[in-house]
Amino acid sequence: MSRFGGAVAAACTLFCVAGAASAQSVPPGSYQQSCQDVRNVAGWLRASCRDRSGRWVEATLAISWCAPGNDISNEDGRLVCKPGSSGSSGFGERSPQGSYMGTCRDVRMSAGWLKASCQDMKGRWVDATTAASWCTGRDIANVDGRLTCR
Repeated sequence: MSRFGGAVAAACTLFCVAGAASAQSVPPGSYQQSCQDVRNVAGWLRASCRDRSGRWVEATLAISWCAPGNDISNEDGRLVCKPGSSGSSGFGERSPQGSYMGTCRDVRMSAGWLKASCQDMKGRWVDATTAASWCTGRDIANVDGRLTCR
């Protein structure tokens, strides 16, 4: 092998090892049956998932929003966190009812915090969080992509 060929091989080996070390693993879940090109990008699960029409759509979910033991599933081309087989969310919490449910998705509870992806006035999906206890006895609404007590 020439000196040039050896340098190229060494550079490729170094790049390939560095690339593999920086890759982050993806969490398990039923979504893997109907999603492809699955990747973990800085803590966000990103994939191309089939919707009910059979089309491939881009989907994302913050991995930290899904407690261990829960299932990440594909619902009509959206990645959502579902209670695990034990029937709880990992914290024994259920998402409270509210008008926000009509314009928010990926709704989940985590240590008392209600988290969701909600549409703002321009139709964009934005992450929203509120403490569920702040809204006891009141409606939780989506106001321009923010979870608000009314």
